Amino acid sequence: MIISKMNSTFNDASSRQYFINSIQQIDCSEAYVVRYGQPILYTKYRGMEFSDQKITCQFVRLNEHTIDVTMESIFEEFIKSFDSLTSTTISRVNWGIDIRKDSNIEPFFRLLDSFVHAVHRLTLLDKDNADILMGKRFGIKNIHIAKQSTHLEFSVDGIVNNLVLHPFKKKGKVETLFGNSSIASTIVSLMRQ
Repeated sequence: MIISKMNSTFNDASSRQYFINSIQQIDCSEAYVVRYGQPILYTKYRGMEFSDQKITCQFVRLNEHTIDVTMESIFEEFIKSFDSLTSTTISRVNWGIDIRKDSNIEPFFRLLDSFVHAVHRLTLLDKDNADILMGKRFGIKNIHIAKQSTHLEFSVDGIVNNLVLHPFKKKGKVETLFGNSSIASTIVSLMRQ
């Protein structure tokens, strides 16, 4: 879900280079340009080219053992290919791969890992907790990557929230940009731990 929504502006040289360097740290990925009104960089993963128009994915954790995943696309063949890609264990996403072997793993990927772990923890909370994600529809809407910050937009039961990730700040690496869901606040709290 995350890789399919990653994008960056092409015209800003520093954001473009940061995006390309970040995508190179995702196994079997590369950046490619889509020309809408202005050129935008997206991710190509294992040969599949993603963009805003190609796929929408959401999941609902129904119980401890069942997750219902919904995929929508205007391209029927894309759904079949995406389903096939996500159904194989060989397609497991490995990110934060240090291609230079002499530098640290990108802080951006540590923040993404933290986000994934926070969402996972909220799907397993006790049913009496107000911040539980079990039974709620969760989806990634957009992940716009720039040099200094990344906007991660997600929805919970149709309510849109936007977090800002600051991988290079010492404090306040994640904050809520907009969205008044208590779940967004809990995700931020969990990510700060």
